[in-house]
Amino acid sequence: MEANEERLKRVGRLKPEVKVNMAIGMSDVCVRVCADGVRNQNPGISEEELIERVRERLMFGKRREK
Repeated sequence: MEANEERLKRVGRLKPEVKVNMAIGMSDVCVRVCADGVRNQNPGISEEELIERVRERLMFGKRREK
């Protein structure tokens, strides 16, 4: 538990632009994982349909938060 607290303290000391870049990187990973899941469930899906389905999945999560 202490290791996590120390890690959070280190992140807190990072420059804002570094934090933003980390968040962007994590978001990119989430989108790629989601896209891989859609591809696995829909072999042969077009790129256009893939993008639409990933958007739907991501927006579904936002709608649930409200």
